[in-house]
Amino acid sequence: MRELLNFIPFPCSAQAGRKYLQRLAATLWVVTSLVACSSLPDIPVTEESFQIWAGHRAQLSKLNSWQIHARAAISVEQEVYQVGINWQRETDHFVIVIEAPFGQGVFRIESNPQANGQPPIMLSLPDGQVFFDDSVEALLIKVFGWPIPVSGLKWWIKGLPLPDTDYSFDLLGDGRLKTLRQDQWLINYLDYFAADTANSSLPRKIYLKHPDLALKIVIERWQQVELETKSSELFPSFD
Repeated sequence: MRELLNFIPFPCSAQAGRKYLQRLAATLWVVTSLVACSSLPDIPVTEESFQIWAGHRAQLSKLNSWQIHARAAISVEQEVYQVGINWQRETDHFVIVIEAPFGQGVFRIESNPQANGQPPIMLSLPDGQVFFDDSVEALLIKVFGWPIPVSGLKWWIKGLPLPDTDYSFDLLGDGRLKTLRQDQWLINYLDYFAADTANSSLPRKIYLKHPDLALKIVIERWQQVELETKSSELFPSFD
């Protein structure tokens, strides 16, 4: 397992992250629904495909509030960790809850707008320890050793490229993304929600590959949230 970075303001964080990862690694499994194979139809790409893609981009770029329930497999340094994810977001406020299997605990990452002098992002461990940093990425690396680009993922999970950064892509014939290459990541879109659902333009299965990490995500439920309330009331506990 990779050597976790030292987190000087909270020197116990690396030990805490390592302890939980070792417990997870001893009991985790990879389910067949997370394998990196695509079930998408092979439809020829035409000029109309690019026109539909432009419409998808314009529509989905406005989607900034959601509630996602998903399962994920994380492969890093020859270890595989399977977790449940509940990601709730309302514009600039968010909570990402990571649930370990077999009742081993819940990890909670959230924005901290009333930081009272602390950095704006907070991570809570199952044993009650709390850590702060300036970004989700920094906390995930320092505590767990997972270089997961959440800033990019909040766009990629919608089937869109991260704005203002170079990328290349391949389309499906129906105008949705097939693959995306950006910031040293290769994102394969393996499946989308059914055409007869409200989320038909949103990805359901995604496989992300980086030289240091692979991430497979299966989204079970995707609800678009339209609420105006306090963030403390908006984000319930993981169910």
